[in-house]
Amino acid sequence: ALLTALHVLDIGVGDEVIVSPYTFIATYNVVIGSCALPVFADTDPETFQINPDKIEERITKNTRAILPVHILGLPAHMDKINAIAKKHNLVVIEDACQAWMAEWKGKKMGSLGDLGCFSFQNSKHLPIGEGGAVIGNDEELMDR
Repeated sequence: ALLTALHVLDIGVGDEVIVSPYTFIATYNVVIGSCALPVFADTDPETFQINPDKIEERITKNTRAILPVHILGLPAHMDKINAIAKKHNLVVIEDACQAWMAEWKGKKMGSLGDLGCFSFQNSKHLPIGEGGAVIGNDEELMDR
């Protein structure tokens, strides 16, 4: 799902994606597999989520996306992340594979960024074997 989201958004050579250092290696692998560079923004030790206050200092002219991982079923601070993305004209790709049915202010995780991704791998909350799903609210992106 993450790889599909990166391809749909044409993220590739020369692009940077801001990610949390606290996640499963697949998060970084798909960024590298898309020929983009993962850039780490530190985590908040209280929530274990990417720290929005550390994201802006990692943004460069090559940054294209922020990829928060809702780790341990807990939501990242999506209001701040989306505000930073809007300010810098970036996309937000939510990795919600560990936050199936979790909510942020009454909204389901995976539905707050430009695209939301879920994994169906055996160790995830909704195991089907392999594969994943990408969700979004932008009809044009979803058609891609």
